[in-house]
Amino acid sequence: MNRKREAIFMGLGILAGLALSGPAVQAADYLTATVSSQPIYINGQRIQMEAYSIHSNNFVKLRDIGKAVDFGVTYDAVTNSVYINSTQPYQEETPTAPSGPTEESVQTALAQLKQAYPTGSTYPTPYRSTSGGPYGRGVTCSGWATLCSDAAFGELPWRRVDRPSWEQLRPGDLVEYKNDESYHVVVVVDKTDEYIKVTESGLNNHARWGGQYFRWWLEEQPHYISYTRYPQ
Repeated sequence: MNRKREAIFMGLGILAGLALSGPAVQAADYLTATVSSQPIYINGQRIQMEAYSIHSNNFVKLRDIGKAVDFGVTYDAVTNSVYINSTQPYQEETPTAPSGPTEESVQTALAQLKQAYPTGSTYPTPYRSTSGGPYGRGVTCSGWATLCSDAAFGELPWRRVDRPSWEQLRPGDLVEYKNDESYHVVVVVDKTDEYIKVTESGLNNHARWGGQYFRWWLEEQPHYISYTRYPQ
């Protein structure tokens, strides 16, 4: 290990020791952090590094030091541990891909479905889903809603929500209502504070895009539920 890195690691050890010492622990309740204005130099060259002054000591991110001095810093989420490797060069963190569908990926899937089945087109009917959803007939509004849901969520499990709050509704969710006149289910494409934009089908098994259902009207219906497939 070269002398530059030795000095860095020695400094880290001193900071850790100060942080864990008795007086520092006792003072933790009243310590405050302010942005440090002190310049930081490495080998005589000034570098930009975010630093905070706490109890007259400068604190910086370990990853920032690793990047500046060029040593490896990794994090293990399973054990909630940080690892320093002085023999390896610094590498940027690789963003973790989101697990499961996102609202953006669902809306993309629905947009592709709109291109394949624009308003007025007949979708494959009866649509026989293998995802184990709540609708088995595969025709009219429920058949189209199930097809849209499967296109966005694949084989993910279904979850029923009785009288969902407006905040719970997300793109791809199915909204079902029933009043004295009819029973119907629609697919949420987008949402505002006042209404949902939907795709739906009628008795003729034709896809329809661009419909709107107002929040106040849905919440007044005696039967108002949703089906979602976003992981909890």
